[in-house]
Amino acid sequence: MKHIFVLNPVAGRGDAEKKLLPKILSALKNSDLEYEIHRTLNKGDATRFVKDRCLLAKNEAQRFYAVGGDGTLNEVVNGAFGFEHVEIALIPAGTGNDFPRSFSHPEYFLDIERQLAGNPRSIDLIRYNDSYLVNMLNIGIDCAVVARTAELKKKPFLNGSSAYLAGIACVFVANKAYQMSVTLEDGSVEEGEFTLLAVGNGAYCGGGFKGVPKACLDDGLLDVSMVKKINRRTFLSVIRKYHDGTHLEPSKTELPIKYIKCRKLTISSHERLQICADGEISKEKRIDLELLPKAIVFSVPKGVE
Repeated sequence: MKHIFVLNPVAGRGDAEKKLLPKILSALKNSDLEYEIHRTLNKGDATRFVKDRCLLAKNEAQRFYAVGGDGTLNEVVNGAFGFEHVEIALIPAGTGNDFPRSFSHPEYFLDIERQLAGNPRSIDLIRYNDSYLVNMLNIGIDCAVVARTAELKKKPFLNGSSAYLAGIACVFVANKAYQMSVTLEDGSVEEGEFTLLAVGNGAYCGGGFKGVPKACLDDGLLDVSMVKKINRRTFLSVIRKYHDGTHLEPSKTELPIKYIKCRKLTISSHERLQICADGEISKEKRIDLELLPKAIVFSVPKGVE
């Protein structure tokens, strides 16, 4: 098997290259593995590179390590999907690093020796329109916070969860709701103003917020959390629970939330909605989502379940 490291040199403010690359090279030096290292040049380069390598390799077994954040992983997945004899892995170097949180021992994802000895595991994938995502799609406040957080992370004193919390504070002031229509698998429709909507394969977003706490990476189902418009007081009372993943539990504060598991759904709006797919921002009027069961092979570090 050939081990190919797709490194985003700007991930984690340069940590991918400054801190992780020396560790990767040191581990490879003590092995007899065939490997290649590719530094991405710009947005979309990882997808193009991985797809080209898959087309050239034919039946050669390859493992692509996304060395970067969740966005880098998303690009690698979109390049590798549909090809046989291909595994995906993640060495997290972003500021959120949410995807590893869905596994036991997320700290092992930074252990290069454990990564090289990783074990393949088939996991689900979400198709949305003509693209794919491995972790979560967010619309509403969640998405607005991600967009704001991306700006705040440029500040030298903010990163990870602290930047996300600052993003929440900024978006909270506006208290904006989003007009949407959600058509579920059984034909029923949820319509109105929503504070947020999350569709998850993994459970975490925003640097550790457990937005869809019942999500499982290989159960063949989407986890959908829909929160109708809430006021600022309610928002403040549940934000800690939303972080901890306990917001579905009964409490004195009634949260207008609908949480379901399904295989597909459609989200639409009269205006283009800002969506966040694995941390990547775009705008769409209609989003068709479908769960693809065990669609990719993900290599988990040795000792991770």
